[in-house]
Amino acid sequence: NYYIYKKNKMNKKENLLISFSGGETSGYMLYYLTNVFPERDNYNMVVVFANTGEENEETLRFVKDCGIRFNVPIVWVEARINLESGKGTTHKVVDFDSASRKGEPFEDVIRKYGIPNQMFPHCNREMKLRPIHSYIKKELGWVKGYKTAIGIRYDEIDRMVADRTTYNVIYPLIENIRMTKQKINFWWSQTDFRLNLKGYQGNCKTCWKKSKRNLYTISKENPEFFDFFRLMEKKYSLKTPLNRSEVLDDNGVKKPMNFFRSNQSVDDIFKGAIDFHGRVKDSHLETNFQTDLFDNIDEVESCDIFSNCGDL
Repeated sequence: NYYIYKKNKMNKKENLLISFSGGETSGYMLYYLTNVFPERDNYNMVVVFANTGEENEETLRFVKDCGIRFNVPIVWVEARINLESGKGTTHKVVDFDSASRKGEPFEDVIRKYGIPNQMFPHCNREMKLRPIHSYIKKELGWVKGYKTAIGIRYDEIDRMVADRTTYNVIYPLIENIRMTKQKINFWWSQTDFRLNLKGYQGNCKTCWKKSKRNLYTISKENPEFFDFFRLMEKKYSLKTPLNRSEVLDDNGVKKPMNFFRSNQSVDDIFKGAIDFHGRVKDSHLETNFQTDLFDNIDEVESCDIFSNCGDL
């Protein structure tokens, strides 16, 4: 009986959560793990995409297309925010048609926790990490022992969470195959579909982690992308959310909380764009393998859970 138990235990599949951010790097990881990974038959794989309500429409189409083209079911979740203090974020399951497109989950997060920025980077935690974990726990019953696969490349190795063994996180594009931005781009260039976004646009329309020059460029090309952020600043910049102290200036006056670096507002970005005449590179067109490993890595294309862009 002992040997039968040991054999069954050895043959038991491990549970693997594939966190799909909606970017091309994450999309390639999805393809690799579900279609190429030599050990894929040893895992029960579940793919989850967390929608913030402020994703580019092209991102939503890409997620849908990846599920169809790779023949992989993808679970779409959104944050369900309980505004009561002490009540954590859960999830709701949506799909391409029912997914929020007007920032609904995002505003719920802001209403409770305030505007996210460099000082308070809670958007990733509340709109991605917690809804995904809520789904895994409540719908699948996975509590401990499962692994989480994150789509971070070898040229983004500094984005790996420091204590990945504690969180049971794996990075297949670093640990199994060393993929760089150029390799990812080349692979997608050989397919008949890909994410129809410029490299500096990324999944979240106007993420506060973007460089100013990229935000300036987006404000000129797609000024409507900032409408939601401008509205949120108008409604909530002076709101003190739960469990946070007021931020006062040197004169004791309450400071507004804005989205962008150095506490700049949407209006500040548009003012800065007037005098900006530079050019930004569309990195998703770069396929030159001879490019130095860390050349032109100006910013991340998406915000993944268990990366140093997120808030654990």
